[in-house]
Amino acid sequence: MSYSVNFDSNEVESYMSDYAIVGSGIAGLNAAYLAKDYGEVFLLTKDRLSHSSSSLAQGGIACVISQVDSFQSHIEDTVYAGAGLCDREAVEVLVKEAPLNIKSLIDLGVNFDKKDGQLELGREGAHSANRIIHAGDYTGREIINGLISVLDGVKIFEDTLVLDLLVKDNMVKGVLAKNLVSNQFFIVWAKVVVLATGGAGNLFLNTTNPDTSTGDGISLAARQGALLKDMEFMQFHPTALHGKDGERFLITEAIRGEGGILRNEKGVRFMPFYHELKELAPRDVVSRAILSEIRKSKIDYVYLDVSNIDKSLFKRRFPSIFEKIEKMGIDIEKDYIPVSPAAHYYMGGIATDLNGETTIKGLYACGECACTGVQGANRLASNSLLEGLVFSTRAVSDSKKYLNNKIVPSHFYNYDKIDMEIDVNELRHKLQHLMEANVGIIRSESSLKTMLNWLKLHEDILYMNADDRAKSELLSLYILSKYMTISALLRKESRGSHFRTDYPEENEMYRRHILIKGDEIYFDGQDYSTKIDR
Repeated sequence: MSYSVNFDSNEVESYMSDYAIVGSGIAGLNAAYLAKDYGEVFLLTKDRLSHSSSSLAQGGIACVISQVDSFQSHIEDTVYAGAGLCDREAVEVLVKEAPLNIKSLIDLGVNFDKKDGQLELGREGAHSANRIIHAGDYTGREIINGLISVLDGVKIFEDTLVLDLLVKDNMVKGVLAKNLVSNQFFIVWAKVVVLATGGAGNLFLNTTNPDTSTGDGISLAARQGALLKDMEFMQFHPTALHGKDGERFLITEAIRGEGGILRNEKGVRFMPFYHELKELAPRDVVSRAILSEIRKSKIDYVYLDVSNIDKSLFKRRFPSIFEKIEKMGIDIEKDYIPVSPAAHYYMGGIATDLNGETTIKGLYACGECACTGVQGANRLASNSLLEGLVFSTRAVSDSKKYLNNKIVPSHFYNYDKIDMEIDVNELRHKLQHLMEANVGIIRSESSLKTMLNWLKLHEDILYMNADDRAKSELLSLYILSKYMTISALLRKESRGSHFRTDYPEENEMYRRHILIKGDEIYFDGQDYSTKIDR
């Protein structure tokens, strides 16, 4: 066990609740909405309630509802994209429970696009059928607004940083938090804690994620010894708008589903040379293809050509993107859109069972911070919102088994953290720059060891008193960058989003998950582990 700050629970204001839910994306909000029927719910989020990766999701949410589609097809597409590392039972749960969960959203008043009175279905990379339900190109925002509107009765704490989990005898007891406005610590003692804190795109310099995505929930769980899984797998979205001054803005894959074409510096369509599915190949394939074309050129982006998509259709289907590129002076009927890959979705995270429970009793994880086994080595497009929805529903249902427990506060304390003056912004930028260069889309033993050497030189980050948001986020990024890098070194093959130039092929011997628990790292099924050198 380790903590991020110095504290004494006897000296901190405290509350009691049945549920403490951390995070306000689709998983956290859905969990809060469902849990309020069974007990008191505290929802804590370090920013504003509506500020999450879920709210930025454009493309949509995958669901089998068409008569020409099937559960089996969606399952196989997911497994194919996952490059041999999906847990099939989890995928079956995801796909088969999707329709009922989507119906629940519609019943709440979420307005998805319709055509001739039926839900309009789009298509994205590696899907073999049209099954993407959407609301323009602001699907996430529509869902988040719908869920926020039904949170009456939930005690909401915005601008609240959760610093540490309180765990005793492998049972979660609550969370230590800090109000970022008043700068006051407080504790929520709870029967059930749900982590729904999102991903960690800010491990890298270029990301489609909001600045809140710093791996907080994974770091919280890791410090208390929860099992982690698949930490080497970060998905890069192939097409982020390559704006001036490093600006990144997601350009949904659905545009390629409507016929958008990728062209290189010379205007040549290049994806047919890389994969039979062309622009709709799995994201890892498209990202590496784009990076390959960039390295052959004098510019650090490629082009997305949407001139063959009717302008009125584009404007109706992708209003947010149309507005953004129009402001940049791009005329889609004759101009190309500059795009490049950016860190987008973390497949790895806190290992859970099929009900979202972690290896710590009473602690659940859902959404991007969790690793349910659904995503494997490479997430299928538009399965992310779905995973957060389906598994948060299952988590709340399963968590009812703890609600008859009595809350008995224990004494927790820590005094070993050091108050130190460090340039947090400079260290964060350097970490992101090095992660992008060494642990990004293309990796090697040499690049990974370069990253580890830097981390070793800056291990004092682990010992600082991380009692504000900037330090807490730096600590989380440091911990996750180390776990990602070590896992990537251990996986001596290329699989899904993990590509190594020194091991460019898949190796059947490595078709296993890498697990991390405390200071131990090992493959599942392995009867020994390796000590992580801190």
